[in-house]
Amino acid sequence: MKSVLKDKFSGRFIVLDGPDGCGKSTHSKLLSQWLKEQGVSTIGFRDPGDTEIGEKIRQILLNPEHDAMVARTELLLYMAARAQLWAEKIAPALEANQCVVLDRWVSSTCAYQGCAGGFGMDKVLKIATDCLERVWPDLTIILNVDLQTASGRLNRQLDRIEQKGDSYHQRVREGFLQLAKQQENVLVVDAAAEVETVHNNILQLISETSYP
Repeated sequence: MKSVLKDKFSGRFIVLDGPDGCGKSTHSKLLSQWLKEQGVSTIGFRDPGDTEIGEKIRQILLNPEHDAMVARTELLLYMAARAQLWAEKIAPALEANQCVVLDRWVSSTCAYQGCAGGFGMDKVLKIATDCLERVWPDLTIILNVDLQTASGRLNRQLDRIEQKGDSYHQRVREGFLQLAKQQENVLVVDAAAEVETVHNNILQLISETSYP
């Protein structure tokens, strides 16, 4: 069984995404751990971040003091961080036949800046196509959660994006769900349940999905 899973997931690019408070970081780590236990060489990253340049961009993006920042600026900064992360980390890992598990990717910008920010998903994808070596992973898993549950999980000081109002974050959620209807290999998991239940549902989903 392990050899079958190793063949299936080696060199794959898997993204976990969704609204703030959906559990992306937790489930990215759990999925990476499970893949490693199955003998799959796996590495995880976060977007934006995990490069020196990307972490500096992350600080700019999430700093509550930068409340004048508009959606277009956000979009371009996120793309810049991704371009660096791809060049430094993701591309070498995939070339080494590792499975890359990523916390956020272009799907986030479609939902946040494209839908909630009003820039437009089609325009986001055009810029992503021009900026990035690869727009779509092998699989994107959207962790869907209602606003009340999500906000209850954010038991810390909120960053600049998290501080935006409920109407903004409702549009973010709608953007993710819209994206799942439009794009192949963008799938939705109910993330309102307990961690173990959601994790098992993710494992079932990735095991049943066929990859190009």
